[in-house]
Amino acid sequence: MNWRIGLGAALIIVGGILALFFTDLEFFWFRGGPLGIILVIVGVLDLLDGVRRGRRPVRSDPGR
Repeated sequence: MNWRIGLGAALIIVGGILALFFTDLEFFWFRGGPLGIILVIVGVLDLLDGVRRGRRPVRSDPGR
């Protein structure tokens, strides 16, 4: 498993918990709900990037 896939999944889980259960929790100047939504979005983007990089075919270099 690629580390980016694991990081993306962890961000989605933590963000979902913050957005669903700790909406009114204040973390410095952030509130739990919007911070959770942002973490979910970043996690999805990171997960998609990790999956996309994992499926890239290995190409030979014809110049060598």
